[in-house]
Amino acid sequence: MTSSKEICIIDYQGGGNLFSLENSFQYLGAKTFRSSHAEEIEKADKIIFPGVGSFANAMRQIHKLGLADVITQKSQSGIPFLGICVGMQVLFASSSESSKEDNLDIVDGLNVFEMPIRKFDFLKIKQAEISEKVKIPHMGWNQVTLNENSVNPLFKDIPNGSDFYFVHSYRAHGKDADISESMRKRFPKLEVAQTNYIEDFVSHIWNGENLFACQFHPEKSSETGLQLLKNFVAL
Repeated sequence: MTSSKEICIIDYQGGGNLFSLENSFQYLGAKTFRSSHAEEIEKADKIIFPGVGSFANAMRQIHKLGLADVITQKSQSGIPFLGICVGMQVLFASSSESSKEDNLDIVDGLNVFEMPIRKFDFLKIKQAEISEKVKIPHMGWNQVTLNENSVNPLFKDIPNGSDFYFVHSYRAHGKDADISESMRKRFPKLEVAQTNYIEDFVSHIWNGENLFACQFHPEKSSETGLQLLKNFVAL
């Protein structure tokens, strides 16, 4: 599969599965380039924003490189934009994921989606560990459930409830998917997909246009993940 549009993969120099993504797109016949420069990202007509590691470190690197404004603007500009894992989370309002170095209770995100990122419910984890041996981080394959009547183009030819690969300890809670009025005004066609691990959490969010973000790793999700990336190339 080929595309005339090169895909910009944002490299915030703080972590990300860049090689895996590049290999996946190469397999699909799509051209990509990496960039840590605002002026290059500004010119891109398709963007992937991957990330691994802590939310606080990602935001620190984003600000250090002067990328906050361009990421916020491009994610809402109407071009195809996909955030992956931490690249999804930093699009949210804030996170409680910090480090001893940062020593912060709450770290501000880019606030494209006005929802917080928090750790999985500790008490539910401890209760579940007794009977089910549930562990954090949530690591491995799990189902992603879309709205019944979803028309999300990223999931074309992917059955609802398909498994994707996850690695994370923090999430947007499923109850926060009851989007605020201000969010609905900004994104009237917004759709949220959910996954259950101890509790329901937001595993994918789509603004109803060209902004997509997923907690799972499509580049690690075998044929299903490749289909999702193929759909992104086709946008």
